[in-house]
Amino acid sequence: MLINEVCRECSLTKKAIEYYIGQGIVVPAIQENGYRNFSDEDIVVLKKVSVLRTLGLSVADIHDVLSNKDAALNEVYHRKNVQMFLQQEKQELIQELASKHDWEQIQGSLHRLQKKQMVLERLTDAFPGYYGKFLCLHFAPYLNCPVLTDKQQEAFDVIIAFLDSADFDIPNDLKGDLDEITLNLGSGFMEAASSSINGAVSQTETYIADHHEEIESYLAYKRSEEYETTPAGRLEKELRRFNSMSGYNDIFIPAMCQLSESYRKYHEGLSVANEMLSQKYPEME
Repeated sequence: MLINEVCRECSLTKKAIEYYIGQGIVVPAIQENGYRNFSDEDIVVLKKVSVLRTLGLSVADIHDVLSNKDAALNEVYHRKNVQMFLQQEKQELIQELASKHDWEQIQGSLHRLQKKQMVLERLTDAFPGYYGKFLCLHFAPYLNCPVLTDKQQEAFDVIIAFLDSADFDIPNDLKGDLDEITLNLGSGFMEAASSSINGAVSQTETYIADHHEEIESYLAYKRSEEYETTPAGRLEKELRRFNSMSGYNDIFIPAMCQLSESYRKYHEGLSVANEMLSQKYPEME
């Protein structure tokens, strides 16, 4: 098929197709007369490209999707979720500016939002799959604080430096399992998990009383040899190792406590909740 036919078949302009050729997305054969001849496989790829571009994916994202398929699409989905979340906050600031005309206040809010965006995007990049998505959901509410003091700015710089250098690398045989888990655990599940953790921290005694049987069953499963050999068990072990050795526990979390007063209070509540759970269930240690 020649390029004019491809344009009609794939709903793409000649200029767009030539651009995708230049980007190496398709490599049509060159005939003796110099015309490019597009194979059936090229047509399939360009139709996918047309769909992905219409959905707003970048060329870099399209390369990833065409090579990694569902896993890459899921990554794009979650990254765009973060972008939409931040865009919604910008929309609210536009409305506030229109009603109050307080330019200085909006500028301050934008500075906070920019810092929040920097942290959330780096969390998504530093932690693959559902780990990154869960951490974004978890930390986002605590990143609305203004950075007013030198100590807060120092903490913010530490957080960015840590996330820029963080390398949560897992064994190759687990990467496919992580992709599968990520595909099966949508944003709704992760939001529910985050909400459950917050509920356990804020009302630990009530949570234990209401979920005693579930906790007992969960701990029994976690202690079993079966769990240790599952992908989830192995991934949890890798995450614990990373948190211990990378500075996540000793650098990132203390910096978050210094940056955000609300997170500091949450973290203190988490420590109290963990202590209560350990006393109630010594086998958690």
